[in-house]
Amino acid sequence: MLNEATIRCFLAVAETLSFTEAAKILYMTQQSVSKYIAKMEEDLGFQLFIRTHHYVMLTKAGENFYALFSDLSRNYGRVLEETKNYYSNLYNSLHIGYLEWLEISTGIAQALRQVQRGNPTLRFVGEKHPQYELNELFMDRKLDLIITYKEFAPKGAGLKKLKILETPLVLLVSPEHPKATDQATADDFRHEPFIKAASSRESLSESKLRARRQCRELGFSPSEIVISPNLESAYMATEFGQGVLVSTMLSRMSLHSELRCYDLGAKEELLCFWHEDQENPAVAAFASVLEKVHQ
Repeated sequence: MLNEATIRCFLAVAETLSFTEAAKILYMTQQSVSKYIAKMEEDLGFQLFIRTHHYVMLTKAGENFYALFSDLSRNYGRVLEETKNYYSNLYNSLHIGYLEWLEISTGIAQALRQVQRGNPTLRFVGEKHPQYELNELFMDRKLDLIITYKEFAPKGAGLKKLKILETPLVLLVSPEHPKATDQATADDFRHEPFIKAASSRESLSESKLRARRQCRELGFSPSEIVISPNLESAYMATEFGQGVLVSTMLSRMSLHSELRCYDLGAKEELLCFWHEDQENPAVAAFASVLEKVHQ
């Protein structure tokens, strides 16, 4: 049975045409090299070297196997180097995407610092994207991990997920709305036009279906459902008093805009997703640490 030691002995003898020199190169005894070659010849059924008192030379079989194993050795070295470089880059990088408008950069930074303690050379790239772009980049393997709401979970086989936190849902209302007082509650707006941002390049009917589902969950019976093309447009429509919008307390608009916020008594899950065949251990480690940071 051929093994690495046998092949190394064969190549050393074939290149030096000397059992003595081959033994020196391999830090072995000449007797050990001779035994490896003799066993190889026995297993193959061919004589590989012609040995005389004056010289050693390759037989035709030896030449054929030398060509085979020398090519193998070169290719092995090349593939080994390429593989080392690939995993070095893989293990030392973390490419994360998260939903635009999310105010979670502080938690991400804390989790990253903890992961980097075990891997100081880890390079981090973070990107914010609209929901449809976020999912597409993730499914195309251009992002290692994404952070998004449960409502927008990517669909597909072989995905792993971890809940990072639950965040309160709030109802956003224009401060100019006549009912938007300090004494008002979300119940006062359950029949107002309901604004929903389209997601993931879905059709208008799919967006409305998602909006109606959320209305049922929250006990809303709106006079109208208004679908905005994106989240920014939905916030703008709310500011203009065209209806009310459900958001979370992780949204920058919820935290920093002039819109009035009313607690809905419900929560939304923020999750992270990655592919289960992901080979980079930093990905699952980052997800686990991010969960602990937000506990």
